[in-house]
Amino acid sequence: MLNTPEWTERLRPESGHALSKVRQLYLELYQCISSGELPKGLQLPSTRALADQLSLGRNTVIAVYNQLHDEGLIEGDGRRGTRVLYSGNTQTLNAAINHQTTGRGLSTRSNPQSHSERSFIALAPGMPDPDLFPQSDWRRATTKASRLATKELGYRNSPLPGLQSAIARHLTVYRSLSVNPDRIIVTSGTRQSLMLATSLYSDHGQSAWVESPGYRGAVDAFSLQGLNLHQLTVDGQGSHLPAIQPDDPPALIYLTPCFHYPSGAPLQIETRKVLLQFAAQNNSVIFEDDYDSEFRDASQPRPALASQVQQLMSSGSDTTACQNNPIVLHAGTFSKLLFPAARVGWLVVPESHTAAAHSCLRMLGGGHNSVAQATVSELLDNGSIAKHLARARPIYLQRRRTLLDALNASPLFAPLHDIGGSLSLVATLKTPVNAKRLMALLAEQSLGAQNFDDFLWHEKTRTKLHALVIGVGNVSTLGLPKIMARLEKCVREAA
Repeated sequence: MLNTPEWTERLRPESGHALSKVRQLYLELYQCISSGELPKGLQLPSTRALADQLSLGRNTVIAVYNQLHDEGLIEGDGRRGTRVLYSGNTQTLNAAINHQTTGRGLSTRSNPQSHSERSFIALAPGMPDPDLFPQSDWRRATTKASRLATKELGYRNSPLPGLQSAIARHLTVYRSLSVNPDRIIVTSGTRQSLMLATSLYSDHGQSAWVESPGYRGAVDAFSLQGLNLHQLTVDGQGSHLPAIQPDDPPALIYLTPCFHYPSGAPLQIETRKVLLQFAAQNNSVIFEDDYDSEFRDASQPRPALASQVQQLMSSGSDTTACQNNPIVLHAGTFSKLLFPAARVGWLVVPESHTAAAHSCLRMLGGGHNSVAQATVSELLDNGSIAKHLARARPIYLQRRRTLLDALNASPLFAPLHDIGGSLSLVATLKTPVNAKRLMALLAEQSLGAQNFDDFLWHEKTRTKLHALVIGVGNVSTLGLPKIMARLEKCVREAA
């Protein structure tokens, strides 16, 4: 047992501490008793004696003793004074903790599939430049949003109607997709939209088809929900149905049809029709990730796959598809149009499924940030997002062309062709290098380029790195030469 002067001195509150003296004293005594450091039956100093020793007011000590007494940790015993009542068994507790740490592992589903993403450093793929969006517009819209009526600031079961209508107009203009605003489910981004779609349209043990190379977020979402994954091969013509299809049709098919990530290859017209027919015949739901379509600066964005379903159904040109009503969920986000911290995305679902979608989103913990939603709605309504897009496109175009020129002038990379948009591109090395070594060197140089093999989720990563996925969004044109020199230095050292 500790000598009284030694352990009581530990209880002395610090001056200038963020916590009050009462709180500091309580936490220290609580820790000493609950850990078993002060054994059961130990007599504590009287409130007056402890207050004098610690230079505290007696009422402070009385308040702490009263709370510990109410919690069953100490007891007053008349003339015998105040004694420790709780018997903490530290050895038993430590044994239990050690057993839990070594004996109980994480679930298979929780095993993270995604590679580490260094999103906010130079050349990180898919990362926009937050400095491009005018902060003054954002501040004005946020100020206006902060004046929402009190009734709009409580818990919400659905998004702000004004935002749904604004997104519907945005989709009509930029994606040729005309939808009833009520069909738009507002989420925090594509990953939450994926989790929602998986919960709505699949059960544990069913199959999902995902592009490979492709977006790891889709792989994570489907794996976490216990789906069996099968690859959709991607080439210069976009995704293709598996040559040998598994016995069980997929519950979900993940596609980036307008602009494949990370290659940029669009899904060809005939393949679109084949996939829609397959989905209709097998009751599969297509998740259309509308990735980077707004940044197609060399040509007009292709119509959304969901808009093609509307055309087929209205014209009756595809009897099978019309009768079975193929479902194409259209998902997008404002993370790249504004900046990732905006955390506003959408998922377009069939009208008959909206109530279930809202309910499921609540169960997944998807709350509705009314202020953020009102801010984005205001930016859409007042034209700020449209103006920003018109301004950002040529800037990203210049950055991409500068990077392409630098890569094509380098002896280390194979010739590249402009894919007409996107915030990333795939650069193939003429000579493969050590993968681990190069990724370590890139990290040291604060470069966010990623190993292309990381997007081939169905394969094991090879020891040799053949290609890099490079972002063009968050590096200024003037800064690219120096960054390119750092990239070449890393490749040479990894050879």
